[in-house]
Amino acid sequence: MKDYFNTTVIIPTLNEAQNIGSLAETIFKLYPKIKIIVSDDGSSDKTQEIVSDMSKEGKAIKLLDRAQMKVHGLTASVLDAIKIVDTSFFVVIDADLQHPPEKIDEMVSFLRDESADVVVGFREKVVGDWPVHRKMLSKFGLFLGSAYLKIRGKKSCRDVLSGFFAAKASFVKEEIEKYYNRFELRGYKVLFDLLKFVSKEIKIMEVPYSFNERERGESKIGIKHLFYYFRSFFN
Repeated sequence: MKDYFNTTVIIPTLNEAQNIGSLAETIFKLYPKIKIIVSDDGSSDKTQEIVSDMSKEGKAIKLLDRAQMKVHGLTASVLDAIKIVDTSFFVVIDADLQHPPEKIDEMVSFLRDESADVVVGFREKVVGDWPVHRKMLSKFGLFLGSAYLKIRGKKSCRDVLSGFFAAKASFVKEEIEKYYNRFELRGYKVLFDLLKFVSKEIKIMEVPYSFNERERGESKIGIKHLFYYFRSFFN
């Protein structure tokens, strides 16, 4: 059986008490010796308590408490977690159970065999009924993001807005050190921001997955996040 001592899973959270425990337990069950960093952006529910309790039980899970940070946002949460990763690879996954942790193995395999610097999970299928306006916004945002990268001569992929991706830690840490303040820190499209800055020679592989409906908790995406996304085109 493979072990995953060289991989850290990063889970950005904000009031995900209903999901974080089950997601973390699933990841630990699937992947022996893997590490988890929960980067919490100031939850007011029991998210932090659940993570702390798991850590006290001896699980390889670490809480990064960002409650007192000046800048809040999913991108900032993920970047700050990447900075403290001490493994060769990392995987970013949402806490809301919409990304299948079963795909982590395939993603990490591409990094292990040097096929890729970044592995992107792309939404091959969306499970459930999305509102028409959400589908249109998603397609429009994806079109704009892909077009922007191509115009600038950057490497693109089928889902430049994916929140489910894996990468070599050393490679991404170098990019963060150079461009941290140019990322749209309050935004939520970390991968898109990263692709804006890295060399077009970057090796990207893609892993298809079915995007599930959120079953518990509430989405944090609002109008302000669309503003942050569009603003990121000018950073």
